[in-house]
Amino acid sequence: MADQPRTDPDAPSGGPNPSGRGRRKPEAIRIAQRDIRLAEQALKDAKELGSATGVTAAEKRLKEARQALRTIQNADPGEDRQDARRDFMQDYFERLGPEAASLAKRDPELRKLFDQAIREGWDEAKFDSELKKTDWWRDPAKGSSWQNAFRMEFEGSPGQWNEVLEDAKRTIRKLADDTYDMVIDEATLTKMARRYLYQGWGKNDNEGLRVWLSSQFSKQSEAGGDKFKPGGLYTSTYNTLRDAARAYGVDRDGGWLDKTTRDILNPNSGYSDDDAWNELIAEAESIYPVFAGKLSKDRSVRDLGAGYINQLYRRLELGSPDEVDLTDPLLRKAFTTPNEKGEPALMPLWQFEQEIKKDGRWQYTTNALSTYSQIGSDLARMMGFVG
Repeated sequence: MADQPRTDPDAPSGGPNPSGRGRRKPEAIRIAQRDIRLAEQALKDAKELGSATGVTAAEKRLKEARQALRTIQNADPGEDRQDARRDFMQDYFERLGPEAASLAKRDPELRKLFDQAIREGWDEAKFDSELKKTDWWRDPAKGSSWQNAFRMEFEGSPGQWNEVLEDAKRTIRKLADDTYDMVIDEATLTKMARRYLYQGWGKNDNEGLRVWLSSQFSKQSEAGGDKFKPGGLYTSTYNTLRDAARAYGVDRDGGWLDKTTRDILNPNSGYSDDDAWNELIAEAESIYPVFAGKLSKDRSVRDLGAGYINQLYRRLELGSPDEVDLTDPLLRKAFTTPNEKGEPALMPLWQFEQEIKKDGRWQYTTNALSTYSQIGSDLARMMGFVG
């Protein structure tokens, strides 16, 4: 068997060293190929960032770099035609959006079809014709959302497709606003409307859309830092969890509240609103065994201990019962001191009253001054100083 030609490490992928065995490529070719790699990386980064301006600039830079390499190598016209065919299919991919590329990667039949279209230089009509002959196209189980969207876009009237796209954009915009008070830029909105239709994001109460919005919210909040101010369902869920933690006497910081809220709003997390409540209740019962088995989503520690809370707020002359925190040492003592048998028990209210009056805070209330004044009057009366 004849020896195979060696491939230079810097040779274009897929072929032997064009400049001859064992020779290094001219420096101009090395530089041109380096420019192509840099342009490809810039294009990849721009697409990941979702920057339309960056993508356009990177595509132009990549095209120029490839042209420069062809010029250096004195490429024959056949290579130009091959590039033109690749450019056509790339445009086709981009017109369908990233969902076309992802589907082609998953389905071997479609991947083979795209490869053949590029190799043979099909035009759009030829590709659409061959696509409809595939088993994938004929089998509804292989992507009904794809097929429905494809038929609407390529078989229906342009006006109908544009109207469907606008409806999808309105749905995305409204759910983003209602859930996070989040604004989606127009370029991203248009791109996501296509995915919404092609990938069936509207199924199961917009489950696919909710998953995407969750990831988009994370990106915007990380990019915006302290200046990013969410709202909508996110804020109301966050505040509900914060208030619930306080009502159950459980310590929860902002990090837990943020992550738990995001998980609840993201269908992919597997974590629900009920999971959060059960977690708070379980911890509250471990802190206050006397309330074990009595707590629920509708009955908190604050509800069950309302008599003690009200007595504490009146005796210490606080603004309202809501200002009383369950972590107050007097309440913790009333709710966690075991009885004579060592069993969880509530402190009797009369004893709790005595504990309040032993507290240093009570000494500075008008209630205390009134009590001391009454004691003084009673003593004076007993000693005959007053009638």
